[in-house]
Amino acid sequence: MKAVKVIIIAFALGGFILAGCSERNEIKAPGIGQDDSTAVSVVRPDQQINDAHIELFNGSVRTTDIKADHIDKYTKQDSTLAWGLDVHFYNSEGKKTSHLVADSGLIRESIKWMVANGNVVVVDEYGTRLETEQLFWNGSNDRVTTDKFVTIYQDGDTLMGTGFESGFPFKGFKIKKGYRGTYQNVDEIKEE
Repeated sequence: MKAVKVIIIAFALGGFILAGCSERNEIKAPGIGQDDSTAVSVVRPDQQINDAHIELFNGSVRTTDIKADHIDKYTKQDSTLAWGLDVHFYNSEGKKTSHLVADSGLIRESIKWMVANGNVVVVDEYGTRLETEQLFWNGSNDRVTTDKFVTIYQDGDTLMGTGFESGFPFKGFKIKKGYRGTYQNVDEIKEE
C-alpha cells in the first residue's frame, strides 16, 4: 500500500512540474549555425520561483528587497524575468532610498542593467513619484531613463512629458520633450 501511495505522489509531482513548463516560461532564440528564419531553439529557465521574496546584501547591509509573483532565471543568457514586481532599494547605510512597482521586469546582472515594464511607479526617499510604462536603469552610469510618457509628482506639483533621464534621487532630472504642468523648482528641469 505504501508503494502505491509513493507512486501516486510521484506522478502528481511530475504532473505539477510538467504543468509549470509553459510557453510563457520559454525564450525562443534562433538556432546556432542555422538560418534564423527556419530554425528556432527553445531555452527554458534554469530556475523558477513563485511568490518570491529575495533580499540582496552587500556584506551585512541590505541593498535590495524584491518581491515578485513569479521569477524565471536564465543563467547562460544572464537574464532574470519577473512578473508582479515590488522592489525596495537601500543605500550603503541600509536606509531605504526608493520603492519600485511594475507589472514585469528584466535584469541583466553581469552588465548591471534593468528594465521595468507596465504600470511602473517609483517613489524616492523624498516622496518624488514617477509614473511611466517603461523604465530603464543602467548601473554602469547609475542613470534611470525612458523614452515613454512620464508623470512626476513632487511637493504638490505635477509635471508631465515624454522621455526622462535622471540619477537617484530625482534631482536635476531631464524631460526630453514637451514638458508641461506646474513645478516649483523649474531650474532643476532640463529639456533637450
